[in-house]
Amino acid sequence: LVIDLDPQGNATMASGVDKYMVDATAYDLLVEETPFDQVVCTQTTGKYDLIAANGDVTAAEIKLMEVFAREVRLKNALSTVRDNYDFIFIDCPPSLNLLTINAMAAADSVLVPMQCEYFALEGLTALMDTISKLAA
Repeated sequence: LVIDLDPQGNATMASGVDKYMVDATAYDLLVEETPFDQVVCTQTTGKYDLIAANGDVTAAEIKLMEVFAREVRLKNALSTVRDNYDFIFIDCPPSLNLLTINAMAAADSVLVPMQCEYFALEGLTALMDTISKLAA
């Protein structure tokens, strides 16, 4: 399963899914609490399922600010289907926001792609500090 939480929708598009034509996105899963089976897209170019993203996901962060237990919405949404997948990859926006915190709360591990340069390493150090604080 690939979950695209980045409003740019690059993971969605890379999966061969037109982010402008999807019926439901991560927004629906997180904010509207649409059941997983109504949000998941099984028609990807790979052998995996997808929770799509597009610009609507930007509004999710704003809408979630008013919601109780907002940081565990994704974890709760995945609780009934988690065992159906060998791996769940969550593509996050390149910033630490409520969507990223939801991803970290739902994740067992964190994989951080980065460029091999000084400033990227500096950012990684700050991110690792944040992850440590969230895990505590």
